[in-house]
Amino acid sequence: MRLPWNAGGYWFECDPRDAIAREVCFTGRYEPQETALVRTILRPGMSFVDVGANWGYFTLLAAWLVGERGRVVGLEPDPRIFPVLERNLARNGLTTVLALQVAASAQHARILLRGYDEDAGNFGLTRQVAQASSEGEHFEVVGEPLDGLLDRFGLSSVDLLKVDIEGGEGFALKGLSKSLATHRIHRLLLELHPQQLSELGDSPTRILSGLESLGYRIWVVDHSREATRRAAYHKDVDARGLLHAYRTSERFGPWPHVLCVACGREPIER
Repeated sequence: MRLPWNAGGYWFECDPRDAIAREVCFTGRYEPQETALVRTILRPGMSFVDVGANWGYFTLLAAWLVGERGRVVGLEPDPRIFPVLERNLARNGLTTVLALQVAASAQHARILLRGYDEDAGNFGLTRQVAQASSEGEHFEVVGEPLDGLLDRFGLSSVDLLKVDIEGGEGFALKGLSKSLATHRIHRLLLELHPQQLSELGDSPTRILSGLESLGYRIWVVDHSREATRRAAYHKDVDARGLLHAYRTSERFGPWPHVLCVACGREPIER
């Protein structure tokens, strides 16, 4: 299948068993609110890092938005889905986009992942676990801190970094601590997973308070039914209207999304 022409028109492999690929096949987009934000934030020449790239929906979209002068890096550790990401990039001739089979972690280490269930209908549920269990297939993969990866590939600043790694976001941010402290990351689009974080001894509140202490302003992405319809069906949706300021009393659903913006930056530049 192809992405819509107004999203680059890139080819991608569509496995109809996977809800994410299937949604893009039938609707032309995935996560309409986040898609609207990425489309509004990224411009030619900018940089984008996709942590938890899966088969590359946001990686492909970003490659089109930033153009040949921009920088795009996609990280996907699952050994079954990473080859799909590589093939999607190769099929579209995106030789300047860098794909890495690496898990974002707090330190250099081997990371244990529990893979998605191919019969469950969602190939985006691979997650880090403390120990193997009888549930699902497990993989041991390379884990690296994002600070070092950004240094290695010469990314002195990142206009937008997206993290969607099913509860491993706390570990990823620990490995990004130097970049966050210096505001090397201008904007961080973060999907939080309260239940999985709790299982790993973490919480959304702790993560967000840590980001605020580093000078980041937190905006919550509106995932109400009305906002989803507006983002999905309106051609020129105002992405600013999809955000509201984070409050410590915020009541989160099962997978809230937040946009964290470095001091001196706007969520969306005018």
